[in-house]
Amino acid sequence: MEFRNRLFDVKTDVSSQTKKKQAKKKLRGPDSPLYTSIWPMIYAVRVFGLAPYDFSQDHPVPSNMYLIFTAIAATLYTHLFYVVMKKFFALDRDDKVLEATEDAKVTINYSAAVYELGLTAFKRRSFIRIWNALQDYDEDVRQLGYPRNEKQTAIAAWCVTVMATIIWIAVNRTGMHAFDETWTNNMGYMIIYVGSSIAVYKFVAMAFFLGQRFRHLNMITIKNLPSASENMIIITISKTTILNLHNNLMIAAESLASMYSLSLLLWFANLGLHTVSNLFFIIKWVLENGHDLYPWGSTSWSLICCLGSWLLAFFLQLLLLHIVCHYASFQANRMGIILIEWQVRLMKKNDECVKPLLQFLNRRFNFSAGGCFYVNLPLLCSIAALSSTYLVVLLQFP
Repeated sequence: MEFRNRLFDVKTDVSSQTKKKQAKKKLRGPDSPLYTSIWPMIYAVRVFGLAPYDFSQDHPVPSNMYLIFTAIAATLYTHLFYVVMKKFFALDRDDKVLEATEDAKVTINYSAAVYELGLTAFKRRSFIRIWNALQDYDEDVRQLGYPRNEKQTAIAAWCVTVMATIIWIAVNRTGMHAFDETWTNNMGYMIIYVGSSIAVYKFVAMAFFLGQRFRHLNMITIKNLPSASENMIIITISKTTILNLHNNLMIAAESLASMYSLSLLLWFANLGLHTVSNLFFIIKWVLENGHDLYPWGSTSWSLICCLGSWLLAFFLQLLLLHIVCHYASFQANRMGIILIEWQVRLMKKNDECVKPLLQFLNRRFNFSAGGCFYVNLPLLCSIAALSSTYLVVLLQFP
């Protein structure tokens, strides 16, 4: 018997060992692709008291230290709300309707901002369970050979961040010019609105992440559909695995929808009131002071530009809420149709195969605003139609 020497290639062996280690390594916590793509935004949300979470090794945990930011934000909002309302009461407005409207707008926005801080503080563990569900899904599909690419997530996050930053800078500059205010006084009024908008963006991000994973799972299921043209059926991932992944995502999505149900109602009341009132005052000033709109630097133009910037900020939040809720619910509810196609291809028509699919047709997922209505894109059309009718009625009154 002759023994042959085994050739040792350093590069090949080291690379193979590295790949094995990377395959065994769990990309969770701060090392996860999701976190690394959005970590600058998480720090911004944490400053406003809306992210009292930290990582213990690779597990997210509630953080009492970062909860200090939540307490500071609540105290600051309360102080600024008191200062603004005191200033409003000192003003002698001729128009009582305008006075009542401004007081209601500031009060509702403050209530929504403080409610979100309380929800963040008391529902930290529930939010962490939802984040863990996203991490578990990413780890499971990576081990199955379908890793997620978070480039789209990073692009979307940076686009929304830059767009929102530009809009709020425009609101600040136009407000300082229109009302002849200092930067400090203007920011004292604006900061509560910025905080409430960041709470909206936080929910938008979580709903978008869930929608991405539902879409990713749908694509995996479609790729693993049995072939209808061949006699031999080759399935890489079993239907049981897909059902388990979908069920875990549905539990996380339902938890998120339940947690933010009342928040959605408050956001729609707040954003709807501000949008309609801003549109009303812009149209009113244009109709009544049309002859004073020239030259460009007049007071009327400054007020219109200021209200237009505010209107753009509120409309962006409304649009994002409708888009991500519709996107997440649409992708979550597609699984039943895909699995029916799976069964059709297998040509199984007995009750044993049909019954497990009925739960997907009956278990519909939707984001509900306090149980009053579902949030989706058709709702945006209904709001636009109702707001237009309401504005026309308001403009008839002197």
